[in-house]
Amino acid sequence: MRTIPLREFQREGARAFGAAPYGEPCLLAGRDREFVLLPVTPENRSAVLDLAEGLAAVLALRQDQRLAVEAGLDLLTMDEIEDEIREGRKCLKCRETPA
Repeated sequence: MRTIPLREFQREGARAFGAAPYGEPCLLAGRDREFVLLPVTPENRSAVLDLAEGLAAVLALRQDQRLAVEAGLDLLTMDEIEDEIREGRKCLKCRETPA
């Protein structure tokens, strides 16, 4: 995978890719951020978008897991989890009941 400095990409645009073979992912590297660029064709567009959405879902799940561990929620028992679900459902029923 070819690495392209962000500054070079900002200056050069698409020319910064140079002779990189089409279809090969590139890493766009900045000072404090990096991006993976994947080539998209009409034939692979939906597959690449599915891949990106799946990756975003996995990253969101990992962040939620990390936050749960930080909050100590990973220590709940199944009974405590089921109680939380029951309480949440009760609250939903209360909101749905017309006044």
